[in-house]
Amino acid sequence: MNAKSRVIVFGSINVDLVAEVDRLPGPGETIKTTRYSALPGGKGANQALAAARNGAVTLMAGAVGSDGQGPTALAQLRSAGVDLTAVGGVEGPSGLAMIAVDAGGENQIIVVSGANDAATCAHLPELGQSDWLVTQNEINWTETAQAHQRARGQGASVIHNTAPAHRLSAQDMAQINVLIANEHELTQAAGFEVARAVSPDEEARALLTAGVGAVVLTLGAKGAALYQGDEPVLTVPAVAAEVRDTTGAGDAFVGALAAALAAGEALPDAVATANRYAARVCEVLGAQTPPALLQTPEF
Repeated sequence: MNAKSRVIVFGSINVDLVAEVDRLPGPGETIKTTRYSALPGGKGANQALAAARNGAVTLMAGAVGSDGQGPTALAQLRSAGVDLTAVGGVEGPSGLAMIAVDAGGENQIIVVSGANDAATCAHLPELGQSDWLVTQNEINWTETAQAHQRARGQGASVIHNTAPAHRLSAQDMAQINVLIANEHELTQAAGFEVARAVSPDEEARALLTAGVGAVVLTLGAKGAALYQGDEPVLTVPAVAAEVRDTTGAGDAFVGALAAALAAGEALPDAVATANRYAARVCEVLGAQTPPALLQTPEF
């Protein structure tokens, strides 16, 4: 990896309360279980941890609250050597996610923003031309958009994971080098109505036309697709996994892709690297499972 390349993640930091259930509840339904786990999470923190575990020099920018949850929220990042100097402390609750995971690994999630609402791009350090800024949609969008502009103005590249789903303006798109989305998020980002019969291919091409440098469409068990310029779509097959929990898979994909790009991999190779890592994360419970449980043989 180029020693001068860093991954700087600006985003959410949470504690995840994870309950395993036989099946997910329907509207108005109560489901009982016997246990839950309190685990560090948040899309930003998950992505930073994945980048660090994939060898990137990583810095996390964001905020935690004064409710005593900060040490839990930051524990795995600290253990992985992520630079936390840009994480601010604010009065009030930390970010919290309440997650139900069924026997097949599917989930339902409620996110309480807490301190994440106070995250500001002023937390960001100076960025260099070889740096990669990674963002998502769990903090204030105005701050995220300003962070994109600041990064591009300083010569850095921007990877934006448009999750949770969020519509992007033409000005927003012009600041993004690599946009990562699933099919639902892609529709929202491109500004299409969900009911309109538009294919993911058309949506991805529309984003490219609007100024996004490249689009990575994540397809779960079907792998991922890469749209780049006028080139034909590149499909990257999924990697077989014994799925236990899909909660952190998307974030693991984003962080691993950022680390691969920081290491100098071409984007198609980085997508394949990210696919392999995300498959491993699906096999364990929690978005930030300790590294010892992820130490499996060569991909």
